[in-house]
Amino acid sequence: MDEKTALVLALQLVALFSIAGALLLYLLCKIRASSTDLLDGSTPGAGKPVLVTSADTAIGLQIAIHLANRGFRVFAGLKDGASTGSAEDSASSKVISAWQKHRESVQGQGVLVALPLDVTREDLLHEAVDVIRAHLPAGEDGIWAVVNTSGLSYRGRLDQQDNSHWDAMLKTNVVGVLRTARKLRPLLRNAGGRIITVGATEQLGAGLVAYAASRFAVEGASKALRQELAPVGIKVVTINPQGIMPELLFSVPKLSSKQGQEDTTVEMTGCMNYQPVVLSSRALHILDVALTSRKPKDNYSLEEKPWCKPFEILKIV
Repeated sequence: MDEKTALVLALQLVALFSIAGALLLYLLCKIRASSTDLLDGSTPGAGKPVLVTSADTAIGLQIAIHLANRGFRVFAGLKDGASTGSAEDSASSKVISAWQKHRESVQGQGVLVALPLDVTREDLLHEAVDVIRAHLPAGEDGIWAVVNTSGLSYRGRLDQQDNSHWDAMLKTNVVGVLRTARKLRPLLRNAGGRIITVGATEQLGAGLVAYAASRFAVEGASKALRQELAPVGIKVVTINPQGIMPELLFSVPKLSSKQGQEDTTVEMTGCMNYQPVVLSSRALHILDVALTSRKPKDNYSLEEKPWCKPFEILKIV
């Protein structure tokens, strides 16, 4: 091997090791930042109280169950309130009831409390605050987070859509967020908590003009709330569930049609089978970061990114 070839090979090796070293340093820094930025390690919830405004939606039920399993003290809003054990109970109510009964027989930190809540009704918001305060540990009077999962979505061409659909979406998707923020502000302030809102997504397709308007309104309101509430220590974070149709996000959960397997499912997972399940494991991990990071970003995308998948085991965010 002549000197010129050896020199070129040496430069290539140096460049390769430099790139590998830089990548390793980057990964170590990201892992360290992720681990030190979170409140705790394996159990980020650590009993912290969180309100999920609606478990009547697919995204809300999944988040409520997930956070309870992660150790949070979850208050799950249901328009029909807590389960009564009757056949007329909603699927969400039955899933929550099954989770509660299963948790009684196993060791676990999480708590899941169903309460009557409709973000369009001021009286139920007021009652929800009373219920939350009654279930807080002695000496505590704060809530760590409010996750706004209440939502409506109606698809239809603008020239054919009923005005009542527009009114309902704006009342629930936008005004509901504002009502909730106002009513829960004292509890959030006491705990230095945070508000999680659902923002806009790209490529919604035709027929969702009014829905998109409501979601972009939520993003605008979230930015303004972030500035207004920062002086009292309340953070406002927006999550963007990219690639998931709103009809799925805010659909009404239904129990699995596989009869006779629910008892086994509850025994194995603590939860009855239901559909649809709308968030991936990575999306739920990103939600955990948004909830537990000491200094959360303003926005998080819940979109699956193929280039991230090889590093998922390292929990890089």
